[in-house]
Amino acid sequence: MRRLLCLFLLLFSVTTLTHGQAYSEDFSFFRSGQIAVITHNDTLAYPWAGGINAIHFSEIDLDMDGTPDLFGFEKHGNRILTFLRRGEHYEYAPEYAKLFPELHDWVILRDYNFDGKPDIFTYGLAGIRVFRNTSTSTLDFQLVTDQLQAYYYNGYVNIFASPDDYLIVEDIDNDGHLDILNFWVLGKYVHHLRNLSNDPELFDFHLESECWGHFEEAADNNTITLFSDCNSKNGVEEGPVRHTGSSMMLHDFDHNGLKDALIGDVDSPNLILLYNHGTAQDARMTAQDTAFPPGNPVRLFSMPAPSLIQLPGHDSPALLVSPSDPSLNKSQDLNSVWRYDYDTVLQQYVLSNTAFLQEEMLDAGSGCRPVLYDWNNDGRMDLFLANYGSFDSVAFVNGFPVPYFSSSIQYYENAGTVSQPVFQLQNEDFGNLKQLGYRALHPTFGDFDGDGLVDMLCGLEDGTLLLVHHDRLVSDSGRVVPNFMDIDVGKYSTPTFFDLDQDGRNDLIIGNQRGLLSFYRNNGICGILNFEHITDSLGGVDVRDPEQSYFGYSVPCFYRDSLHGTALFCGSEKGNIFYYKDIDDNLYGIFADGGIIWESEDASCHYCASQLREGRRAGAAIARLDGDAYPDLIVGNYAGGVAYLQGRTPVMHHSAVSYPTSTPFRAFPNPTSGILTIESDIPVENAVFYDITGRILFQSNGNIFNISALPDGLYILEINRNTRMKILKSTR
Repeated sequence: MRRLLCLFLLLFSVTTLTHGQAYSEDFSFFRSGQIAVITHNDTLAYPWAGGINAIHFSEIDLDMDGTPDLFGFEKHGNRILTFLRRGEHYEYAPEYAKLFPELHDWVILRDYNFDGKPDIFTYGLAGIRVFRNTSTSTLDFQLVTDQLQAYYYNGYVNIFASPDDYLIVEDIDNDGHLDILNFWVLGKYVHHLRNLSNDPELFDFHLESECWGHFEEAADNNTITLFSDCNSKNGVEEGPVRHTGSSMMLHDFDHNGLKDALIGDVDSPNLILLYNHGTAQDARMTAQDTAFPPGNPVRLFSMPAPSLIQLPGHDSPALLVSPSDPSLNKSQDLNSVWRYDYDTVLQQYVLSNTAFLQEEMLDAGSGCRPVLYDWNNDGRMDLFLANYGSFDSVAFVNGFPVPYFSSSIQYYENAGTVSQPVFQLQNEDFGNLKQLGYRALHPTFGDFDGDGLVDMLCGLEDGTLLLVHHDRLVSDSGRVVPNFMDIDVGKYSTPTFFDLDQDGRNDLIIGNQRGLLSFYRNNGICGILNFEHITDSLGGVDVRDPEQSYFGYSVPCFYRDSLHGTALFCGSEKGNIFYYKDIDDNLYGIFADGGIIWESEDASCHYCASQLREGRRAGAAIARLDGDAYPDLIVGNYAGGVAYLQGRTPVMHHSAVSYPTSTPFRAFPNPTSGILTIESDIPVENAVFYDITGRILFQSNGNIFNISALPDGLYILEINRNTRMKILKSTR
């Protein structure tokens, strides 16, 4: 709320802001792939792509060269991954991801108006949001609707969609229009919403069938009952309703001219293939295969989501499968993208890879946290990747899967030069800690036992600290000491060992699940540590976003040089990296809020930037890696990967939001408690509400808005695509 209040005061203290209004940065970064990474004697093709846990793929022409490229939506962090088709391979191209609108929960690309350009279907507000692809020379999308509607029984209502489902957007009955298949709001049965519109630019969905395919799912597992007429929906049968969470894909697997259904289910690792032996207008599933594909069936926890993609150099589409369970601690993370190629001789899909794209990325499992430290004391920073854990196994308790994760730390030695780093994997389980079964290890380095040798101190999920003595780090069989000095910061401790008060002794600063920082000052002498607890709210740092979570998952990383003094880069649950300054001689005060770190579009762009947001539970490590005067940034995320951002000369960036100096429109009352009226002699053709991050909330072409359901705060109202004004919602 403090951050929101500061923004409100800033905006309302200035009467007009024109397009191009700039702000300065103390640090500047641009996304780069210049640092090579070597694992098992192989140089990774795109190490800094950010990792994968749960991804779903679509095809789209990203660079307007007439050939389809690859779009991936990573559910664990709402990240977009974009790859260009280059011959028989893909090239990671993150610059195209920024051209898509902000998307969340699930994304399906389908060309609804048949103009040759895939449009966006995604989760909105308990419904389906659609963006039309208006690209010409570059990618561009325009919001069509925040809520697709369909005619049910007596009138039009919003189409239900779950944030956890992957539904079907496809021409179901071969009539030339895209239809929708989705599970009933209480699960069990699939609805067919037929598009009856004669105008390809418009939608007119009608409920065609409440029992598409004539099958139903069980209430508490993925058992399929065939030849059903869905009678229990009308009260003929009684019993528990099914949990939501299913993925669906259609394809004619048995080549009989009818689309079969491939279905995944929450808490289940397999896909079930339902064979269609009905008609195009009346699908009837008459047989099922619960171990598909034969030979090496899919077994991915949890809720595998399939997609068919025409890969470069292949005649038949490949079947790509990855988990889509929304939970962060249930999904298989490593080896979680299974690729099946179609064998024309066997006439079936054959497993060819269990880590498609992943095998070319740095991927630590789930919850990656990078740490830079010169372990071998050669003057070059080495890289450590810690994690929340990686999926080990699963056990079924009372019919429900209970996954097991254990944490480990990967060690990459910097085998390059001072000006050109090269990270080479040396140890996938540094300190041999995985066998101990801890979760959320987060390391920092220093002499913690007074023997003159470097030890490792790790934060843990339970909020305590684990001391790993030097002998274990070099022999894998030395000592570990839990509950180091009885320090406990609640949950998810993330320590860093840094001389904050500049007295020559490193102190402990520890982040936690709450999003705050605890400060333990080192008062020791002669190398003997003596930590004094000073505060649990160092600098007033709080990286929580109350609209997203009660927690902040703060991950502190300090940096100091002669120009900036001491600076703090703090990771967060939301995925932003928060920057704080004016720390020196202010340890008992409030650190100056430097805002959220932005990234330049490229090395040459001096007037364009976007917010750096790497997915949920981001953590950052910062150091000078390439020999120049500017620190570089490595950012980890919950999908297990990392991004590398190269430091550069601080520049002036244009703001992403512009405000005209004059406007023919007036919105009143402002502030408003709920009802907002737009007054103007010019027709309001389109009005869009944004939050302060630029996320579209809803749109209308009328003059009256009811925003009672929105939380109190500051919003942006855009009218007719050329006028923007600030709206304050307040019920106080």
